[in-house]
Amino acid sequence: MARLGILVKGELDRLKKYNLFTATTVVLLLWVGMTWLLDAKEITAFVPLILLMDSTMMTIVLVGATLFYEKKEHTINSILVTPVREAEYILAKVIVSVINSLITVIALSATVYFLKSVTFNFALVTASVVLITVFHTLLGICFAYFSKNFSSLLVNFMLYVIIIMLPTVLADLGVIGKGIAQFFIILPPDAASIILKAGFETVDLWKVIFGFTYLAALSLALYKYIIKPRFNDYAMRETGV
Repeated sequence: MARLGILVKGELDRLKKYNLFTATTVVLLLWVGMTWLLDAKEITAFVPLILLMDSTMMTIVLVGATLFYEKKEHTINSILVTPVREAEYILAKVIVSVINSLITVIALSATVYFLKSVTFNFALVTASVVLITVFHTLLGICFAYFSKNFSSLLVNFMLYVIIIMLPTVLADLGVIGKGIAQFFIILPPDAASIILKAGFETVDLWKVIFGFTYLAALSLALYKYIIKPRFNDYAMRETGV
């Protein structure tokens, strides 16, 4: 636990050092400002979409950025000669990503409650955001594994957004009909959108259970079959071995 605390502190310090906290704060203020301009009915549709964007797209970009900043600092070199295990290193990144996402949840919750008198199932939304963030943190690490530089990571990220995430967003906005959109549930962003919406409106229970189970299973699969087995290869590559 002591090692994990040091790793988490290092992650937070790195976010501050490279102004990534500033960037996320600016985005959060933008979300809060947009929410303030909406009426109560629009908020129940818009806030889940904000949380979806924040816990997916922002999470992947932040994880990718910190990994490549670590490359500049030769952080991996230092970690390899310490008692830190790869599980602790990865868990620290997951924890920091979750902290960032929960800050957004708390800020938006306070905004809609005090300015618009809108309430929602805070516990369910929080649990959803945590799970979604965990999955997309691991996904961001996977992207970094298979990217030579930050530009190639952004290309992989954009492909994910266009191919996997955009259909979900278009369905949420009503651009894609419900008949087609019902098959999007196998896409991770759509499963994420469903469990987030459940905190604001009535959603079929089976869809909520499926969403949580599906994202949890994908997270475990990513860690067990990709992230953990390839960690040493990634570390060796980054150290130039």
